[in-house]
Amino acid sequence: MATINTDIAQKIDIIARENNTATINLVIADSAGTAFSLADYNVTFTIYDSSSTYITKSNGNGGITATASGSSTLDSTGKITIKMSVSDLSILPGTYTHKLVLSSTDGNETKTWMYGKFKLNND
Repeated sequence: MATINTDIAQKIDIIARENNTATINLVIADSAGTAFSLADYNVTFTIYDSSSTYITKSNGNGGITATASGSSTLDSTGKITIKMSVSDLSILPGTYTHKLVLSSTDGNETKTWMYGKFKLNND
């Protein structure tokens, strides 16, 4: 029997420090290593637990930009930068969950690209 797996999400754990800034540079690529064009996508990064959402960044609210240009308009390079400020990382230290979701601008496609634990260490 064959299996078809449509789950492309990669488990990646992130550790940051309370009351500091954090920058995450990512290259989104397909299974062959070719850059995934983000030109027609919105990208959202969320940190949450079972009761609340603490941080939400997207290319629509200025928290995610194209790495080369710094613009919230994403491009075909697949390179993005997620920036978290001191106020973003002023939540209580502990272990949370994060995910990075790509949503097509036409609303026809949603992909969780990355997920995992988000640990915030004491300052």
